[in-house]
Order: sequence, then structure tokens, then C-alpha cells
Amino acid sequence: MISEEYENRIIQEVDQSSIKSQALKDDLIDHFCCLVEIEMKKGASFEASLKKAYVQTAPNGLDEIQQETIFLLNYSKIMIMKRLMYVVGYLFTVTWIAGIAFKLLHLAGASVLLGIGALGLAFIFIPMFLINRYKNFAREVLSERLKWIFGGISFLLLVTSITMKLLHLMGAGIMLGLSFLVFGLGFLPFLFFRMYKKSVDEL
Repeated sequence: MISEEYENRIIQEVDQSSIKSQALKDDLIDHFCCLVEIEMKKGASFEASLKKAYVQTAPNGLDEIQQETIFLLNYSKIMIMKRLMYVVGYLFTVTWIAGIAFKLLHLAGASVLLGIGALGLAFIFIPMFLINRYKNFAREVLSERLKWIFGGISFLLLVTSITMKLLHLMGAGIMLGLSFLVFGLGFLPFLFFRMYKKSVDEL
């Protein structure tokens, strides 16, 4: 067994992280103690042993372990929410497209289908999609997050403007102009900037 002084150092290191679960902290402390003890028996110093234990267990920091643990514990719920999100998006998109087809063919129910599809896309699917993407890129650079935000807003405005135009509602032209403005000045600059950064990083 390692000395009490070294064990307290390991406890202090784990306590300084943002891990909230005491059970996870205890497991990590035991794991680090075992790895450090094995390395010290080989003749390595405590500092070198602890550093190697960190590299083996948490190369990107202890916070990543907590995030992975939360993900694994909530995996089934996350998968259900993802399936629900894409099913909802599919159904509202099909409804909206059917509304456009009905409107062009002058069939009854076009306005209802357009309204349901547009409202579902604008206030249910797009917000769910943006929240999901924002969580995925929460640790990414600001430009990546802004790209998705502006892209989602421009798509929302485009769907709204097309629906308003087909229903002959006032303000459709303004909404369409806003969608192009947000797309051209908000989404596209960040899209091409991220593409440029990626191409430079690959050199």
C-alpha cells in the first residue's frame, strides 16, 4: 500500500476536479492508488507514477470521466430523445411538404397542413435540434456553435416565410429577406471560416 501522505495527495487531486458523485470519486481514488502503487514498486517516483496514472486513466482530464459516466448512465434516455427528435422532424417536414403540394394543386386542407408542418418545424423540431447540436459542440470553439445557431435561425425564417407566402399573409417578403440576411451574413461566414480552419489543420 502507498503511504498516507501519497494517498492524501491523490484524494486532493480528485477533490479538486468538478466531479460531483462521491461514489465516482472513491472509485477513481482507489484506481489511482492501485496504479501508483504498481509503478512505485517498479522504482518510479510518486510524481512520475501519478502522471502515468493520469495519462492512462484520464488523458483529457478528470472532468471527461464524469461526462462519459453521465452519458453511459443516461444512454438509453439520450437514444430515445434522439429518435423522438428525428421522427418528429420527419413527420413535420412531410406534413409541411404535403401542405405545399396541396396548395399548388388547390386541394382542400392545404392551409391546415402548411400551418401544422410549419409550426412543428419552427417551434418543436428546430429548437430541439439546435439544443442537441449546441450540447454536442458546447466544448467546441464559438464559431462552430454560432454556425449552427445562425443556420437554425435562417432555416426557421425560411420555413416561416414560405408558409406565409403560400397562405398569402402579410410580411412574407420581410421574413424571406431576413432569412437570406441571416443565412448570408450569419451562417455562411462561419461555415466557410470553419471549412478554412479545418483545411489548414489538415496540412
